[in-house]
Amino acid sequence: MGFYGSYRAVFEAVKAALQAKETIKSVVLGEQFTVEGLPKAVINAEPAPVESLEMGGTLTVKVNFSVVVVILEYEPKDWFADIISVMGDVVDAVLADRTLAGTAKDCFPTGFAPGEIRFKDKLFYGGVVRFQAVVWYAP
Repeated sequence: MGFYGSYRAVFEAVKAALQAKETIKSVVLGEQFTVEGLPKAVINAEPAPVESLEMGGTLTVKVNFSVVVVILEYEPKDWFADIISVMGDVVDAVLADRTLAGTAKDCFPTGFAPGEIRFKDKLFYGGVVRFQAVVWYAP
């Protein structure tokens, strides 16, 4: 499997893990979407530093990504029950298999930020969970 395949496999594994959660109605990965059918998880790729473990050999790729969780169109009555619990399900889904079905050596959360989200000048409530997956790639 080439670099693209190894990189893409991480995101496909995250999508599959999130689709298994009953609290998430839909998961978006790299395609256009509408903000319907909430709660919705939108997986976004972020810059991924690449380092060489040895000259001419294995590379360490730190696959950074965020999951934007759009949960409500109105202000929640209870942030912990309405928002943070669903965001916690996102973390739990990813951490259930930290190798992401064997696509990574490890994956862990790096940020957890409940709050307001704007799409096309409309306000929603949810948050962002950031992750880093470590992939060893041998060209």
